[in-house]
Amino acid sequence: MSSQSEVIHCYEQLLPLAARMLTLAREKEWGALPELEAQCSAFIARLKIIEPLEKLDEQQRLYTYRLLDRLLADREAIVGIIAPQIAQLGATLESMRRSHGLNQAYSQ
Repeated sequence: MSSQSEVIHCYEQLLPLAARMLTLAREKEWGALPELEAQCSAFIARLKIIEPLEKLDEQQRLYTYRLLDRLLADREAIVGIIAPQIAQLGATLESMRRSHGLNQAYSQ
């Protein structure tokens, strides 16, 4: 859709970023995710400012909803991949903390 809408432009820029993040999460390429997340956050911050100010016609609103549905589906898939990794990291850190505490307690 060709449009002068900055709102639609932001959503259209978010789509490939979210798709790339999903690909990277599936490939367990965690190091590249923060940069893409920062780019997404910048577009989202911009949307928070401009979206309430810009009036979209019905066709533009429907298109925006379709874009948002795709973004939310990608986000849900990313969270589904990342959440277990974060839980595992948390468990590992807790185990290391306990081990460190035991080492300190018994080494004195």
